[in-house]
Amino acid sequence: MDNKVDPSLFPHLAAGLALDPVDEALPGGGLQRLELAIQRASEGLTRWQAGCFEQVSNVPLTGAEITLLLLIGSGGRAKTIKELARSTNRIDIPNIQYSLRKLASAGLTSKQGAGRSGVTYSLTADGEQVSQQMRGVRQRLLVQMLDGRSELARQLDRAAESLEELAELYSTATRLAEAKSEA
Repeated sequence: MDNKVDPSLFPHLAAGLALDPVDEALPGGGLQRLELAIQRASEGLTRWQAGCFEQVSNVPLTGAEITLLLLIGSGGRAKTIKELARSTNRIDIPNIQYSLRKLASAGLTSKQGAGRSGVTYSLTADGEQVSQQMRGVRQRLLVQMLDGRSELARQLDRAAESLEELAELYSTATRLAEAKSEA
C-alpha cells in the first residue's frame, strides 16, 4: 500500500500529497485525513457564514464575529465572555473582546453589567433582526437540502459527538505538549 492520498477524495489537492506513515494505521486514511477534512469544513463554514451575512447586513464581519453574534443570540439569554470563549474553544480573550466591541459599534450587541464577572452581552433589536434573518437564510439554503436525507442527519449528529470528543483529546494533548516544553 502506498502512502498517497486518493486524489478522488480531495479533488482540490495535489495528487501527490503523502500521509504520515503513523496515520496509515488508522481507518479511512487516518488522523491527518480527518484533520484536513475538519480544516476544509471550517473554511467552508466561514465562507458560508460570510455569504449568508452579506445577504442580511452590510456590516463587514469575520466568520469568528458572525459566530459570536449567533451564539449571543442563542439560548434566549445574555452571555459572558467566558461562556463565549468556552463555546468556541477559544483562549484569545483580547480578540474576543475586540470582536464584541466591533459588534457593539455596529449596533448589533449591547453590554450589560460591570466588573470581571458581571459583564454580559446580548443582541440589540438590530442584532436580533440580523440573527433571525441569518437563521432564515440558513433554513432556506442549507437545512432544506437535508430534508429527506435522514441518514445524513444521523451521521451529522454522530460526527458532532465525535468532534466534541476529538476537541477534548486535542486539549489534553496540548496540555501534555505544553508540560513537556516547560520541563
